[in-house]
Amino acid sequence: MNQPEIEFEHVVKRFGQTTVIPDLSFTINKGEFVTVLGSSGSGKTTTLKMINGLWQPTSGTVKIGGKELTEHNQEDLRRHVGYVVQQIALFPHLTIKQNIAVVPKLLGWE
Repeated sequence: MNQPEIEFEHVVKRFGQTTVIPDLSFTINKGEFVTVLGSSGSGKTTTLKMINGLWQPTSGTVKIGGKELTEHNQEDLRRHVGYVVQQIALFPHLTIKQNIAVVPKLLGWE
């Protein structure tokens, strides 16, 4: 069995009185590719922002590489966990593959 790279354990995210994510648990293992789909307002962006440490969960645990999110150097985490959002953040002259490869190329990865 693969070592989990990303784990959400009963994660809740609230903004004020509004609960955006009521209870989210999942595991993504090393080497897996995941697509997050859902309607507008379903918590896709919120989930991704918690994965790269931009937002902390209200409760529950987020682990990256077996360590809790709060144990990571946040700047380093953001350099190594990336995602491609829809429309606005994409480079329009690049393909999706090229958009995804921008940061790895900047970091000198193959």
